[in-house]
Amino acid sequence: MKATNRDERFYLEVADFLKKKGQGKEQPTRMARKKEGMTLEERRVRPEHHVVHDYANLVASRLVRTDPKYAALIQAIPTANSHVWHAFYQNCRKMFEFFTYKEHSDYFRACDFIQQDRLPYTFQHWTNARVQHHMEGHMVHVGRDRLTNKIGNDDDLYQADFENAWRSMMENLKPQHKDVFRDEIDFRLTDPEFTWCGTLGKEFIL
Repeated sequence: MKATNRDERFYLEVADFLKKKGQGKEQPTRMARKKEGMTLEERRVRPEHHVVHDYANLVASRLVRTDPKYAALIQAIPTANSHVWHAFYQNCRKMFEFFTYKEHSDYFRACDFIQQDRLPYTFQHWTNARVQHHMEGHMVHVGRDRLTNKIGNDDDLYQADFENAWRSMMENLKPQHKDVFRDEIDFRLTDPEFTWCGTLGKEFIL
């Protein structure tokens, strides 16, 4: 079946991926329905499920270092602080790609879910030239530019950037994704690992 627009192409790509993985029973045209008591397997074929999960990981990896209770526990465990810090930067690197890169057949992008062709938010601090380029090398390689880079500890500013980007996406979701994101945020916040992560921006879904 040939897609006639970007939305149809997106859902057909998801359907094709699931078919190849042997999970084709869950049709993408049914993903936007609100369903109580969904199983985890049913949720796993929703793209929104994975987007919310990865954004929640970013939020949690920052909060665990700034909440006094958990920060103290982390400091008491050798190397734990470094690993959590690394997780925050890795999550930022991943979500910057999600928010700003062009659509891709192998990866979900913010532009798959919003009404515009690109996210209507411009990153102010975690920028492509200043930070993302460095992290592409730093997080997956022993990068040579560690010797000369001037990147400092701007974690609060980075967190604000990603919260603003998430808000922008929530405010501009296509109608068919709104209830699904609301449901997946509610589901994520029932997980004990994420109950302390605030609202995850649910209030910005218009």
